[in-house]
Amino acid sequence: MKLNNVCLENYKIFYGKNILRFDNGVNIIEGKNGYGKTTIVDSIFFALYGKKNGDVINNFAKMNNERFCRVSVDFEHNGDKYNAERELSGDGEKFYLKINNNESNIGIENIIPERIACLSFFDGEKISGVVGYMDDESLDEMLGIAGLKMVKEDVEKLKKGFELSLTGMGKIKNFFRKMGEIKAVKKLEEKEKKIKIKIGHEEKRMNEINYEISEAEKILEKEKKLDEEIKERKELEKIYRELVDEEEKFKENMAYIILKDELKKAVENINKKKDEIIKARIKQGRINAQEELLESILHSGRCICGTPVSTSNYGKHEISMLLENLKHEEEKIGKIKDFYIGPGDLSSALEKVRNININPLIIKNEKGKIEDGLNKKTRLSKMGIILKNLNEKRVEGKARELRIEELKSEFAEIKDMVEEKREKIKANKKRKTLKKIRNTERLISVLDEITEETKRLKKMETEKKASSILRSVTNKPREYKDVDVENRNIKNVSSELSDGEKHVLALSFLGGIKKDMMVVDMPFTRLDKTHKRKLLKKIPSLAEQVILMDTDVDEIKNLTENVYHIRHDQERRISVIT
Repeated sequence: MKLNNVCLENYKIFYGKNILRFDNGVNIIEGKNGYGKTTIVDSIFFALYGKKNGDVINNFAKMNNERFCRVSVDFEHNGDKYNAERELSGDGEKFYLKINNNESNIGIENIIPERIACLSFFDGEKISGVVGYMDDESLDEMLGIAGLKMVKEDVEKLKKGFELSLTGMGKIKNFFRKMGEIKAVKKLEEKEKKIKIKIGHEEKRMNEINYEISEAEKILEKEKKLDEEIKERKELEKIYRELVDEEEKFKENMAYIILKDELKKAVENINKKKDEIIKARIKQGRINAQEELLESILHSGRCICGTPVSTSNYGKHEISMLLENLKHEEEKIGKIKDFYIGPGDLSSALEKVRNININPLIIKNEKGKIEDGLNKKTRLSKMGIILKNLNEKRVEGKARELRIEELKSEFAEIKDMVEEKREKIKANKKRKTLKKIRNTERLISVLDEITEETKRLKKMETEKKASSILRSVTNKPREYKDVDVENRNIKNVSSELSDGEKHVLALSFLGGIKKDMMVVDMPFTRLDKTHKRKLLKKIPSLAEQVILMDTDVDEIKNLTENVYHIRHDQERRISVIT
């Protein structure tokens, strides 16, 4: 807690509006005894907690018909800014609270309890007694672990309440029988979790398999295209071989192809001659028949008159002339026969030429195209291996699907069993009560550990800071080295401390504990000049904000520029702050 502003209006000895603005570091309030230094502290507790000691409305204000008092306090706590204002009048008491400029209905006691706030305000005349008679509870308050102990006490009370309620619920044996069911449920729940994890693993693997199958199918599509390419390549190879065969044929029959037109003409001429020869042969046959007839008539024929032709000059001469003509015709036929040479060979050559119809340029072009296609590199197909792997993945996927179904079925059965047992347990309120008791026991154990560790660390931190202050202020730095927080004393010192030494010890102790704010009324009471001079140097390090209230501030006013003076009007019996 750190104070920012305090405004007192008609509160006790202070009349009118009196404002105090506090900064970090040292702040000083100067005023003689009875002028209202302690009243300022009282006003703060009035504003925050409504504490009143007697009548708090200023008498002079009442005489002027101003029958009210008002105190406003601006402070910071745990990073938040607060404005608390309390007003007392004939209409009653009113309290307002703002947190970070927002109105709030939360009580200050819930924000910073009064017993904690009290530890920031000290009376110098009694300060040595604060340490000398401080009990363990007060020390815990100072160290900031009292809150943990209070929480522990609240938890213990809660536990006792649960235990009392448990005694009225029947026999404990029956209760622990139910607890056996709880253990069974826990076992089932553990099994349920394990199965759930297994299902997760199986489903994850199933997703991986589906992905692998999908990728394999994509690769398979590519391999199918490759297979088609390989088939096309084989077809091209077949066509290529045929073209090579055709080319070989072409080379073998090149002579026939070159002489194709000449052979055709030769065959036509031969056929023409052949036809002429056939006609000549027919004519020759006729001539031969005529010759035989004429020979027969010449040797054995007779005239109409009965005279043999061979003896008749006229008949013999005519027949002889006819025979000569026939021989002459026969000789012509014999000359035509000499022009016909090898018609069978020419015909067979022509037949071969007719059967060969090859264009060498076409063969060359087709071969070139096919060779381009065959020169393209084509890897071997892996479709067989891929199909095998794909089938294996599908089989594994199917097996895992069945496994997942089995696990889900088992999971559903266990879940039903758990729900059934839970329903039975819910019917018994004792389970809940025992669970609460066990939870409170665990919480108490944890709180004990936290409290002890916090106390140990706080004590170490406090002793370190307090010892540093003590060594720098005391007149016996070699003897008075370390502060013992646990015993509220100086370590390794058995002799009785003087009042001044107790005062120094108390300020060192409180300076070691306090971090945010310390308000000290009459801080140098009972201190000699040496202690006072040394303490003046350590005052700024006692806390982040130090507020000193004293009757004489000449020696300390150099510590800060933020100095307030309380002026008192004896006649009207009022004080004002300047």
